[in-house]
Amino acid sequence: MYFEVTIKHLVTDKKGNDKEVVAKYFVENQELFAEAEQKALELPLRNIDVTDIKRSKLREFANNPTGVENEAIYIATIVDTFTDEKGNEKKMQYPVGLYAISLTDANKVVTEYMAQGLADMECEDIKKSTFETVIWYVWA
Repeated sequence: MYFEVTIKHLVTDKKGNDKEVVAKYFVENQELFAEAEQKALELPLRNIDVTDIKRSKLREFANNPTGVENEAIYIATIVDTFTDEKGNEKKMQYPVGLYAISLTDANKVVTEYMAQGLADMECEDIKKSTFETVIWYVWA
């Protein structure tokens, strides 16, 4: 399960002045809002204040970050078409996150992701997100 956490924190600009900025993060593997908030507060940033937190509709990430410069988080809307027990065609739509350096790269990642599925899948949309990163948490 993912949470979407918005924070405010201080950064120092080139002139040495402190400036408050807003950043958004995904937090993974937490069950409670308080746990997700705590993970965000552990970020190595100055004067963090959590301003918003909500459960994300994000289903999963299609790939892992590679650490390449300019890599960003994109959100793809996947439509999964299947036939129910009565023979009716049904569509299920859900967002999937992915790391890419461009929209072209994101499209390649989504195509590989959909090729792994057993059902009829198609990508309805891919957008670059404003999320900084994912705060991963490994269960102890």
